[in-house]
Amino acid sequence: MAAENNTIGGGTGGGPDRIDHAETFDGAYRIAAKQVEMVSCPPLPPAPPGPNLITLLATDLTGMDGTVDVKGAKGVRLSAGPPIVVPTSSDSTNGVEIFVGESQNVTIQRGIIPGVDQKIEMAPGSITIDGGTGTITIQSLTEITLSVAGGMSSITLTPAGITIQGILVQIN
Repeated sequence: MAAENNTIGGGTGGGPDRIDHAETFDGAYRIAAKQVEMVSCPPLPPAPPGPNLITLLATDLTGMDGTVDVKGAKGVRLSAGPPIVVPTSSDSTNGVEIFVGESQNVTIQRGIIPGVDQKIEMAPGSITIDGGTGTITIQSLTEITLSVAGGMSSITLTPAGITIQGILVQIN
């Protein structure tokens, strides 16, 4: 089923003759091609610019069930930032990459209650790992090293023991 709405206005020529297109299909809907792109870009003048948005949403009527699967046989790259500064793609992507501009943040959060749920945030000038009411475990079979100032001060944990190095070492 396809429907057109001619009353929204603002299309590429501006004015009330904009045509939006909505399509509903009960069943699987597949587009197959060597390359597929979805692009949201500003309309041509004189139409007023608006927010550019692409949404991928999978949900049932209750809002409790739905899955979005994203897979690339070689890699998946998520990027944010100005197109010239942060490239959308990279030939070196091998696995999963999350790439943002220098002034942007990367946040991974489980739950919505601050101080209770877990959160990892990379922001300009800091990285914060917050275990909330849970625990944080860093483990290795060989070695864990925490260091600052290029290794001038460090704590190294190995199966043989713990080494603390620094110009001033203080244990309380």
